[in-house]
Parts: sequence; structure tokens; C-alpha cells
Amino acid sequence: MPILKRHLHPSLLLIAISGIIGCSDDPAEPSSGSKTPDQTSPNSTIAPQEKKLEFPLVYVEELDQFQEYYKDQHTTSFSHVPSKNWFSFTAGRDGVLTKILLFGKANVLPNEYYGLSMSGFIREGNPLTGAKYGAWKLSRDDILNQLAAQSLTERDSGWITIRMRGEIPQEMGQTYFLVCDRIEEKSWFGDFAFGEGNPYKAGRNWLNSEHDLVFRTYVGKTQDQIEQQQMIRKLKELEAVKKQEADKGASSPPPSPIPLAPRPPDPNTFQKQPPATSNPTPPANTQPGTPIRPVLPDQNATDKSLFNRLYQKP
Repeated sequence: MPILKRHLHPSLLLIAISGIIGCSDDPAEPSSGSKTPDQTSPNSTIAPQEKKLEFPLVYVEELDQFQEYYKDQHTTSFSHVPSKNWFSFTAGRDGVLTKILLFGKANVLPNEYYGLSMSGFIREGNPLTGAKYGAWKLSRDDILNQLAAQSLTERDSGWITIRMRGEIPQEMGQTYFLVCDRIEEKSWFGDFAFGEGNPYKAGRNWLNSEHDLVFRTYVGKTQDQIEQQQMIRKLKELEAVKKQEADKGASSPPPSPIPLAPRPPDPNTFQKQPPATSNPTPPANTQPGTPIRPVLPDQNATDKSLFNRLYQKP
């Protein structure tokens, strides 16, 4: 019995210590402001959606740049590799880039190199670091549908339209790059014609500095751009009219002054004459009281006339 007690006491002590340690390991209840691992914020699991770009709304659309020289069997493609994924052109109009047309056909399927679609954007000045604008996408089905609308077969070449999304600025004299950054499933896309000998000196294709794709670019103007252009035109016309008036006024002699009507005489400037008297002033040698005789015509002067001398009275 003493031996059993000595062994039983340490065992009971060990069980008691284990119970205390087990109670201390129980998780504490979450407070009202805390979150359990299952209670996650809904925004933390949802990736933010990119703003979808729309086709630009333009009221005027015009052909800008183009290059249409090529030879048969001279074709190239786009890759998503940065050094093999672009072609460039120089804008000739101010406005918004609406679409780019390439001349070519769909690549053959099945093929281990060519994908089903490509997509990208426009860069300004440099295909790697230039300002990035808009977005575009072209699929093999798009190419086949457009060729069919032109009554062409799958193996025929025709104009292929790439419509731009977003307002992509076009500034006259600035160089822009159509850049492909994604090709689904494969490394290459498309079968597009090009010309040798640098037929378009304001741009080039990635393949060679002397190669240029066959392409057309179209530039449009939004309502705000049209109103701004009209305002600028009116201001220029007004300045031209003012300049013509100024040049005309400097070359012609000054107009003669308009004669003024004579002013009426001022009555205060005239000297008042003494009123004439009815009795003339007597001569100085007359004496007072002497009657004044009227002056009569000289009879002698009459008698001395030539007529009287010739015909004297008897």
C-alpha cells in the first residue's frame, strides 16, 4: 500500500497539470469587431474591373495615311514579342484615330505557330515607352467575315479593318505605333502584305526599316473638336479682316476734312454807327443864324457842254 500511494500521487498530479494546460490551449471567442478566417471582406476576393473602352463618337471621318504598294507573296505577321509586334505611321491630321486597315488574309489553320486572335493598343513616339492610348482586337473569324463581305474566299487577300476603342489622339506630324501585346494560344497572327524599298518614308514595319505594311488610317473629329476648330477659324478670319483694314488705311491718303458751315456774324463785333441826323452840320465858315442854301447844279457846267456850244440859242 505505501508503494501504491507513492506511485498514485505523482500520477494524479500529472493528470491535474495536463488538464490545466489543455484548458489554456482552447481558442478564445472572437470579439464583435474581429473577423474569423471564414469572414473575409467581399472586396478582397473580387478583382477590380478595368474600364471598358468604347468606340469613339465622331461626326467627320477622313482618310489620313496610306501605303498601297506591295508584291505578291510578300507577307508578314505580328508576334507578341516586343521587337516583332508593331508598325508605325505619321499622322497628317489632327483628330481621333478611328480605324486602321491592313491588306491581307487569315493565317492557315491548323497551325502550330499561329493563334486565333491578337490584341493591343497604340503608342506615341516609341513602341516600348511611348504614351499608351486606346485598345483594339482582331480575330481570325473577323478576317474571314470581312473577306466574305467583299466576295472573297479564305485564301484571297483583301482589306481588313481594325476598329479602335477609346479616343486615341492624332497630332499632325507625330509618329504613332500599332502595337500587338497579346496573341491567344500561339506566337504569331495574320498574313499581311508589305512593300519593299521604303515606299512609305514616314513609318516602317518591325521586320525591316525598308519594309512598310499596306495600310490605311482614318481620323475623325468629335463634336467638341469641330466646335473648337470652327471657333479658331472665325478668330483667324477676324484677324485677317482687321489686318486688311489696317493695311488699306496705311496705304491710302487721309480723307480731306469736312468743310464747316460759316458761323453767323456776332452782332457785338460790329461798331454801332451813329444815326443819320435830318439837319446836316453847317459849314465851318458860316455864322450862326445864317440860313443854309441848298446846293444847286451848276448852270455854267451845263452851258459849257458841246451840244450847247454848237447849237447856241439865238
